[in-house]
Amino acid sequence: MADTSTNVPFWWILLFVVLALGAGAAIVVAVGGSLISSPGVLLPLLGLH
Repeated sequence: MADTSTNVPFWWILLFVVLALGAGAAIVVAVGGSLISSPGVLLPLLGLH
């Protein structure tokens, strides 16, 4: 009898999310965009101001 379990392994979900985010970032860079709008936005978050 075939296994009827519908559980999806966690690593499949993690792999899908990583691939989706990577593809999105690659498309943004390919069309000439930036992944960070400006350094001034990121610096306070990192505590580097």
